[in-house]
Amino acid sequence: RPLVPVDTVDAVIEAVREGAPAVVPALPLADTVKEVEPATAPGAPEPVVATPVRARLRAVQTPQGFDRATLIRAHETVTEDVTDDASMVEQLGLTVMVVPGHEEAFKVTRPLDLVLAEAVLARRRLNDGF
Repeated sequence: RPLVPVDTVDAVIEAVREGAPAVVPALPLADTVKEVEPATAPGAPEPVVATPVRARLRAVQTPQGFDRATLIRAHETVTEDVTDDASMVEQLGLTVMVVPGHEEAFKVTRPLDLVLAEAVLARRRLNDGF
């Protein structure tokens, strides 16, 4: 996530310093999310099994922040499949706190993400003068 604003990093650090064992920046979702039963064949229709309450969902970003001892314990203890370090801390039964994320802290994974990142950088250059 090359475009994470400094304020987002500062918010994560501050929350850890204030005693949170784990902190993630996140944004409320704009889209409705559906939980589905995975298709048995690629491209086959997938039946919806649930619609989570969007107001309770967040799109988690990086950087994630942790109390050092908590992160070490999570890596030594959790062996299940997880997608991020915060999920490991959750599996320890500890609270992961959320601080406000930023729209420009998106993940650059696909070709369209790169186009968007280039547009953000071009706008920043115009606004900042370099």
